[in-house]
Amino acid sequence: MVHWLVCLVCVLSGINSHGGQPLSNWFTFSANLNGGYENTAFSESGHNAALVQWDSRAEIWLPPFNTNFSWGPYLRFAGIASTKNPTTSWFENAWLAAPGVGFQMYPFSFAQFRDPDSLVGKIFGPVRLFGEYNRQDYWGSANTWRPKEQIRAGMEYWRARSVNETSEPFWSEFWTGCYYQSANDFTSDYDTVVFANSLRVGARFPKRGTLSNISPYIVVDSSYTGHPTYYWENRFDVGAGIRFAPSSESFPEWTKLVELNRLVMFAEVVHRAYYYHSPASSVPNYEVQAGISCSLGPWYR
Repeated sequence: MVHWLVCLVCVLSGINSHGGQPLSNWFTFSANLNGGYENTAFSESGHNAALVQWDSRAEIWLPPFNTNFSWGPYLRFAGIASTKNPTTSWFENAWLAAPGVGFQMYPFSFAQFRDPDSLVGKIFGPVRLFGEYNRQDYWGSANTWRPKEQIRAGMEYWRARSVNETSEPFWSEFWTGCYYQSANDFTSDYDTVVFANSLRVGARFPKRGTLSNISPYIVVDSSYTGHPTYYWENRFDVGAGIRFAPSSESFPEWTKLVELNRLVMFAEVVHRAYYYHSPASSVPNYEVQAGISCSLGPWYR
């Protein structure tokens, strides 16, 4: 970790002296942050926990730099924390990347795909290929046996449209990922491919002042792995929600410093079904969440 930080400082110290490249062409910080309340967990109803989740990357872009082709190493910091006891709720009290080290590439980021008329760029521009090594730490003395290392490698795709553009009648957020994962919270020999998706699509009354900030939406989430016994990882959710998403033009001036580009407050409920087999009848088949979510930098493309 120290070696990586030293390299980062060295690179940044010479940014403005190398070809006049602006800072954002060499280095970006991107993050996705969520905080709020959830009513259920994977094994109990009435879970009633407040929790915060974060995933962030400090990214270095190698020549020909971020405006011509996006590829390079990064440091990843990710975790989850809740009001529940880590002994019984280890899955929501952990450093998931403390830190992680990775390498990424956006294969459709060449100049020709950045052209506004490029259909390939519009569709495939957010495709991200990555490989990373993460250090993990599940909190509490009862969890010291849990895996400390994890390798992930594969593809993911984050895309958002008109989330905070209140002049547009529709908005959407989409993520999909297909990647190899070496460990989960139970075993270091997890070794499987994960295929997961998340979609939210909503509608608003455009150009109606405060009313345009409010929109109902539908939710479709899915997760599928090669381990049938982990039922909570092999599920399909469908539901609905409502969110408050102010216009990006109303964001405070200071948010430009952290490159805040997505901010929503939400409440949603989903019904849950399982791909392989259903768990015990005591396990709830629904989930209720409410909270706030935001993104910084080029997290969504």
